[in-house]
Amino acid sequence: MIGARELDAFLTEKDAVATEIEENVRRRAGELGLEIASVGIRDVILPGDMKDLMNKVTEARKAAEANLISLREETAAMRSQANTAKLLADNPVLMRLRELEVLEKIAAAGKLNIVLGEKNPGEKGLADKVLNLL
Repeated sequence: MIGARELDAFLTEKDAVATEIEENVRRRAGELGLEIASVGIRDVILPGDMKDLMNKVTEARKAAEANLISLREETAAMRSQANTAKLLADNPVLMRLRELEVLEKIAAAGKLNIVLGEKNPGEKGLADKVLNLL
């Protein structure tokens, strides 16, 4: 009856086991002329090594659930970044606004020093591009 069940099945079906025990006890008590008021399972006490194993199993399940949640969040973040990248690639004006926001954050963070040098002074190059950004 109880000994034939797996531990997980016993723990999840405690009420069904209690009902089964009650039926058997009432039947046998009736044969002896006794009446049973109530039967139930209150606590299940496991040996120390079984308790440790159950705790490890529970801990492993919770760690797996936490890992799954973390992976889902990471996937959502990557999907959001991919959508943003596609928007920026499809819309150059939006990309330009994003560049200006980044430059503004850099400038607001502290003293901004820009040192530029040109190979050929007559050519427009990086210096003009940065000045155009500002």
